[in-house]
Amino acid sequence: LESIFHEKKQSHDPHHNRNSKWEGIEHTAFLKLLQCLGLEHYYPKRMSRANFHLINKISVYNTKPSSERELPLYFLQKLQVLDYGLRYLVFRNDENTQNQVYPGASNQENEAFDSYEDLFEDSDTNPSDTNPRPHIHPMDVQMAILHCADDFARQYIFSKFSICQFALPLLIPNPCSSQIEFSLWSLSQIRRSWQEARKSPREEKINCKNKQMCHVSTPIVSFIRVGNGFSASKSQIMNCLLSKRKHDVFFHRHCRGSTKDCLLMEGVVEICWFCPGGDDEDRFDNCVTFTNLHGDAKEHKKQLTFLQEVSSLIVVLMSTSDDNEENRKIVRDLRQSPRPLICLFDNKENNMTSKSKQTVIIGLRNRNEAELTEELATAIRHLLELWENALSLEDCILIARKQGFLIDGDQGDCKEAKEKAEVLIALLRELNISQVKENLLPLQGHLWHRWCKKDKELYHLREKGNRSIEQHKSEIETEKQRIRNQQLTRAFPLNELMQSVLEILQNHSETPPTHYFLQWLMWSLIQTEKQKAPKSTDLQRWQKEIEAISTEISDCTLGIEQLLREVGQIYEALEEASPTKNTLYLSLPQIAADLMISGVPIELMDGDASYVPLKWVAALFDKVSEKLGNKRLFVLSVLGLQSSGKSTLLNALFGLQFTVSAGRCTRGAYMQLLKVEETFTEELGFDFVLVVDTEGLRAPELSNKSKNRDNELATFVIGLGNLTLINIFGENPSEMQDILQIVVQAFMRMKQVKISPSCLFIHQNVGEVTAKDQTMEGRRRLEQRLDEMAAIAAEQEQCSDVTRFVCSLWDGNPPMAPPNPRYSHNVQDLKRRILMAAKQELRGSIMKISDVKLRVQDL
Repeated sequence: LESIFHEKKQSHDPHHNRNSKWEGIEHTAFLKLLQCLGLEHYYPKRMSRANFHLINKISVYNTKPSSERELPLYFLQKLQVLDYGLRYLVFRNDENTQNQVYPGASNQENEAFDSYEDLFEDSDTNPSDTNPRPHIHPMDVQMAILHCADDFARQYIFSKFSICQFALPLLIPNPCSSQIEFSLWSLSQIRRSWQEARKSPREEKINCKNKQMCHVSTPIVSFIRVGNGFSASKSQIMNCLLSKRKHDVFFHRHCRGSTKDCLLMEGVVEICWFCPGGDDEDRFDNCVTFTNLHGDAKEHKKQLTFLQEVSSLIVVLMSTSDDNEENRKIVRDLRQSPRPLICLFDNKENNMTSKSKQTVIIGLRNRNEAELTEELATAIRHLLELWENALSLEDCILIARKQGFLIDGDQGDCKEAKEKAEVLIALLRELNISQVKENLLPLQGHLWHRWCKKDKELYHLREKGNRSIEQHKSEIETEKQRIRNQQLTRAFPLNELMQSVLEILQNHSETPPTHYFLQWLMWSLIQTEKQKAPKSTDLQRWQKEIEAISTEISDCTLGIEQLLREVGQIYEALEEASPTKNTLYLSLPQIAADLMISGVPIELMDGDASYVPLKWVAALFDKVSEKLGNKRLFVLSVLGLQSSGKSTLLNALFGLQFTVSAGRCTRGAYMQLLKVEETFTEELGFDFVLVVDTEGLRAPELSNKSKNRDNELATFVIGLGNLTLINIFGENPSEMQDILQIVVQAFMRMKQVKISPSCLFIHQNVGEVTAKDQTMEGRRRLEQRLDEMAAIAAEQEQCSDVTRFVCSLWDGNPPMAPPNPRYSHNVQDLKRRILMAAKQELRGSIMKISDVKLRVQDL
């Protein structure tokens, strides 16, 4: 430990290589756009994830942008709540719009409207009067934000775009240079689920997959345009193909807010994946990657060459009447290539026969859209069978480098962090993953669980037998001390894994290198876990032994939280067993405090032991308070049944990144710190929001000890939060009864100790919530049930409540369904209600950081 702390490096400046805020902005139109949007200070790549999590007035007051400078704020707010309307966000000056539509409305001084011919006469009006500067194109807002976003902010934006079923930028030209960026790092967090079709009706096996898309090898179908001025829209054709016109995966000319003046989409190559749902109606049986080159292909030769090399099939939109020699050469080269080709002729009505089996020619003019789309899908399916070539994004790196593209994951900090993570993963691969915790993370296993059991016994004193209370307490304290000494013996000298992790975290705990390292490590751990976790066949063999299986899966679960949990146990063991020998260990909580301040979720309650490491958590809050000052916190917690969408809801409310993938439910409780914009703190009455996400109640794998555990968790969470979101999913009365009983019991306990928390009932996924009388009936039933529960729990004591009804997240059937816009609007309204409740009704109960620490200890 001494060597680690003495080698702490100088603080790392994330912008050390950026000399001036204007560096590189030579493109006048781009600079003007950044200034109009108020983003000039963020270029290049200076907008962090912290900017996205900031709670400001726009978070609360659901208004419309009052200027162009507000467009990025509204864009990010809509992105948080998964509102895909963000792509149609524009600011129009009302006066200009009115003059444009009604140019003569302001000076109609009894002028006679003469004749029919007046309609066709040229107007002498000054064009600048009737055609004001067009509004900023929605895609220019998106791309300007991407150019300003740092690597982690880009990942965040891409992951939200993916949930919204938007195409993602793969190749991004730099507007200030000829450099083109290949977005591998930004895309590497994207995971998608799909279900491949059964090969025969009798086949029972359903092939479900959930994968990181950068590793998935699929055929790549690329759409390009050769020439200009076509009546057909390439992006619109792709939307019909991918989502049957239900959703705009690609932004196109007929989208709301679109204009001819788009500055930043020229030369961008967007990517998306078709993910089948295992239905007969799926357009394609397997996962297919689609790319779309924006602009005329002859203007973007590097992108065209790249797509020619990686694609299994190219679809080109063109015209037979185009006499541009360069355009003709491009098409000629494509036809001579061995790869299949589909030509979409904008000026032809009928299909044409091709001499080559590898080429299909389809006419677009005056065609029925549905028939055209089906014909195109059939041609793609047929040609993909001829050219069986599948590549992943990782496979495309070599080709991207050959074209001179900048790979976003190749820059120094990111590359170095990846190498460090790979060293640790190589170390882990030497062991069976179920043995990693026992051998490399020994402090959080049975020793810590035994210590927790003894600590709980100290407060309950249920098994004292013939001993006096003092004697019993003394024996427990001695046993606890003995366990701590055993932990120290296991911990030191530090094993290679913890030595490396502590060195990296200690040297850069607030800076990009650590965040890159944690990100690479997390992905690598997930991959390792999937490779070495118990297979389904092994699990089926032990179907009756659910608890044993749960333990085995728990042993195989390895992530950043387990590493930080081990750091916490090293701290607690040193603090308890040898507090005076060396004080260097006091720096350990600073590591977690720095991560928490920078927006990383930190474990509050150990989900495996179902216990809070109090000394570690108290020290963590002390370090946060030292760094930020003893600021005011509004604590928002959430409670609900397992897999009821709690983490998803919190992520949508505040743009957080709690784990939400299927089958990896939250265990224990995690906390994340969100800053309130300084100009807004006085109005709200607090400086930060502390969001606490919890494991689900009534977990089937914990059925034998679930009831007591659930009651303890509910008491802890409700007592800690100024406001607790009680998340009810669906309309199953028995599930509601379960959770209401637990909640009311917890509220009764809080009343006894003079804590007055509030709760907000979130009723998710209700069938139809538009009819007012139905909503009121649902509310009445809920209140009635609450009264019944309260009567059972505390002799007719009442529990006041507020109820919100929230519809389902998905608009249609996943995997290709976008989020339901009504869900996004409900979430925005819920966020406003939460912050308004905090501002008005709960102002007197707001705690400071030191108070939260004491509350955790008391609970």
